[in-house]
Amino acid sequence: MQNRDIQFPVSLQVTEQQIDLSTLTQRQRDFYLNLFDEIVAIYKARNQCRVVIGIAGPTGAGKSVAAVLLQNLAKQAGLSFDFESITIDAYHYPNSFLCSHFADGETLKKVKGRFDTYDARGLARDLQAFAMGERVSFPTYSRKLHDPVKNGIVVETEKALLIVEGLWLLYDKAGWDAVGSLLDYAIFIDADQGRVKESVLKRHMTGGRTWEEASQHYELVDAKNSEMVLTTRHKANRVIPPYYSIR
Repeated sequence: MQNRDIQFPVSLQVTEQQIDLSTLTQRQRDFYLNLFDEIVAIYKARNQCRVVIGIAGPTGAGKSVAAVLLQNLAKQAGLSFDFESITIDAYHYPNSFLCSHFADGETLKKVKGRFDTYDARGLARDLQAFAMGERVSFPTYSRKLHDPVKNGIVVETEKALLIVEGLWLLYDKAGWDAVGSLLDYAIFIDADQGRVKESVLKRHMTGGRTWEEASQHYELVDAKNSEMVLTTRHKANRVIPPYYSIR
């Protein structure tokens, strides 16, 4: 670890939810501290002002936590470039759209989280603008509103590294191929569906679903999504384990 003064956070605020990191072992912490160093090295090796790094993986693998954690470490590191992170959840079509549009005889709202419930082309346009050095206003996602919020993150500095996390970054249909082509480097967090199911259900319940509703959504959407996403693993530059598998 190059940045010995960096303090590993004991908790993080991730999409309006508090995530406890106090139980991570030193080995787990060192893994992410070293990953941060590697990402900084990737930025410098690209020798360009703007760099996009994707973090893909199935539902519950820890993509959002990893992205926010890396940004937290960056704030302490005193880097010579900006370090931002966004989530593809911010590119979900609004619920008003999802409720009024159908696929396979049901509303898109019922399968929210599937590859066709996002504005992948809008994400590609914003990533292209970022790569071109333009000022970009990225949306965020509110788990309280369950909708995107416009202009949540603004990047305007010349030198910047952008972490993008999400399920479908390496998918190749419905406009996602354009997103994947804009990634300078891709990391895939592998995960066993059986291990992450409980955490995914808890997240749904924190968001307002009952246990029955959360279980139904998991079987209808999350499990199927994860199966599809796992088939994109080979497209990543690097595959890493989820935090719970680091020993």
